[in-house]
Amino acid sequence: MKALTLSLAILALLGSAASGFFYIQIGNTKTVLQNELSTEQVKSTGLKSNLDKTSAERDELQTKLSSTDAELGDTKSKLTASEAQSFQLNRDLTQIKGVAAKSEAETQKLNAEVSELRRDLVQARIEAQTGSPEEIEKYKQTIASLQSKLAVFQPEGVTVNPSDATGTPGQPARPTSGTSHVAVVGPKNSFVVLDIGSSSGIAPGQKFLVARAGQVLAEAIVSEVKDTYAIAQITPSSIKGALSVGDIASY
Repeated sequence: MKALTLSLAILALLGSAASGFFYIQIGNTKTVLQNELSTEQVKSTGLKSNLDKTSAERDELQTKLSSTDAELGDTKSKLTASEAQSFQLNRDLTQIKGVAAKSEAETQKLNAEVSELRRDLVQARIEAQTGSPEEIEKYKQTIASLQSKLAVFQPEGVTVNPSDATGTPGQPARPTSGTSHVAVVGPKNSFVVLDIGSSSGIAPGQKFLVARAGQVLAEAIVSEVKDTYAIAQITPSSIKGALSVGDIASY
């Protein structure tokens, strides 16, 4: 009987000890779980805050994206208009270049015609010096016709000198510089006749440099002057090439 009582007492003590152990263990586990729960709640709060911040940033980016799309559309519209304008300008420029090229060609043609008329006029005046009365009268008519043609090409306010081949030259002030053209080339480049004379201030002894395309070919000294043309002797030692009608003579 005593042994049974002792056994029961021991079992009761063991049960009580086990209950205390489990109570303590459960309490510790509860504390740990509560701490972990608190930690997770803090993390959850942080994650929620980050999520809210991310959502706000997303909304802001979405707004910026919409604004950028609108600006891109506006830029595309402006670019399209600019491309259309550029195309129109290029087309207009091409047309202008074509007109300019045509105008330049016509100008060169007119200049060539003027030079030819001037050479013919000088030649007619020279031939009128030694011809018979009938020939002189014919040359005068030719000169008048050439002067009429030249007048068409003169700038407004400038007129062709109407004096004939035997007219008396005036006494204008001698120019310091200028250019003329070779109208006649003498045998073996011995002399040239220039389409400029005393009416332009040219006088005997005046020096000219005869050139073509910027290359000086010879030096000429005026020996005889008429109203609208001059005869110049070529300095033999200065000749660097054959002279031609139309060469530029500058002084």
